[in-house]
Amino acid sequence: MADHKIIDKKVGLIGATVLIIGNVIGVSAFVLPGELAGDAGPGIIFALLLALIPLTFGIIMSLQLGSAIPVAGGTYVYASRLVGPFWGFLLPWITIPGVWAGMLFIALGFAEYAGFVADNISVIPEIPELGLIYGLLIPFIVLNVLGIKMVAIIQFLMVAVIILGMLAFIVPGAFIIDTGNYSEMFPYGGGEVIVAVVSLYFPLRGFRLVVELGEEMKDPAKNIPRVLGLSAAISITLLVGLIVVLIGTTSHVALGNMDAAFAQVSLDNFPAPITALILSAAAMGALTSINMTYTAYSRLLMRAARDDIIPSPIARIHDRYDSPHVAVLVLGIPPLLVAPFSPGVVTLSVALSLTILFGLAVSGIALWNLPKVFPQRYEYSLYKLPSWLLKFTAVGAVVSAAFLWILTTTQLPLMTGVIAAWMLVGYIFYRTRVAYFNKRGIDLESRMSQLHESEQT
Repeated sequence: MADHKIIDKKVGLIGATVLIIGNVIGVSAFVLPGELAGDAGPGIIFALLLALIPLTFGIIMSLQLGSAIPVAGGTYVYASRLVGPFWGFLLPWITIPGVWAGMLFIALGFAEYAGFVADNISVIPEIPELGLIYGLLIPFIVLNVLGIKMVAIIQFLMVAVIILGMLAFIVPGAFIIDTGNYSEMFPYGGGEVIVAVVSLYFPLRGFRLVVELGEEMKDPAKNIPRVLGLSAAISITLLVGLIVVLIGTTSHVALGNMDAAFAQVSLDNFPAPITALILSAAAMGALTSINMTYTAYSRLLMRAARDDIIPSPIARIHDRYDSPHVAVLVLGIPPLLVAPFSPGVVTLSVALSLTILFGLAVSGIALWNLPKVFPQRYEYSLYKLPSWLLKFTAVGAVVSAAFLWILTTTQLPLMTGVIAAWMLVGYIFYRTRVAYFNKRGIDLESRMSQLHESEQT
């Protein structure tokens, strides 16, 4: 195994909290609700509440696992060390195309709001969608190469704009709600609500970032639970308020026919400065989403590459900027190449959500095995779950993730079939990789079962 460099730069409690909030409240919060309301009706409020169930299990798991084993690329480490080497490998394997889909989703959402601005403000020229996508993705590839400190500074400024914009919609909107808009919760049946649950889980996946940054957080065992609590309280309150007010102010039929629904509803009901602030928040949501997707998943790939189960150059750390620059490029370049052929935003969000739900199920098994595989880590965790709560959370995470997978399969069988086929290709790659190293006297599966020296403190 190569002697991989460890990232030295750290972020504190406030910086990490801002990173998580920006990862949760991204452009999806401004793009998905309008389209989903048109498909499912006011039932998307119920869908959001259902999406909070696996989220709750995920947050509790992150609290316990992150406190017991605070490492970079935590979800990979927990899966490979606590479930099995192959399951650890599968996470980065399915994450790569999932992140590509997520990047295109975010960029398309940004283009939707940019198109709204161009159509409604005559002095602003219309920019081709493909140009907007490239102009959005490329700068954040560069920013993430520059390292976590620079990422946190930019993120703080953008999150401030997002929170102000959401409050500018929620507070005045609460006074013009028409309760009649909530009267028929499920006008089209339950199938579209199922898709909405999985789609709305897409932004909520952002809390998992906290277990990917262990190596780059000050006092991670203590701060991971604090960051989760603060970011969850702020993010969930704002998301629920945003969707409840949107549905309450406008009928779901009208929302389904709108592009940039939040901006259009604001333009119809509020003064121009409020609409401008909401548009700015949506734009910042796209930027924070892309920023944090590069940040989170590059650490997952970096950590897997340290074990050589994926090519080891992906684990390289930039000598000057202390960033996993190769992993950032692996995630960042392909979406630029396939952007001209991307499908719709709901399809893309479901694709990424399914890969994240798979990771949630694997993490649930990891949590169940933690006291048995690393008993001292569990026993002396700064935040230790009682045994009954640990087991309840583990089972709940696996069951809720599996349930959503099954329901999604009934609505979008082709989507789940494609992901299952990709996993099968991954198994072939995994067995080939292990056999290749075995011939050279290296037992990859044994390496993937032990914490590295830098992680044993």
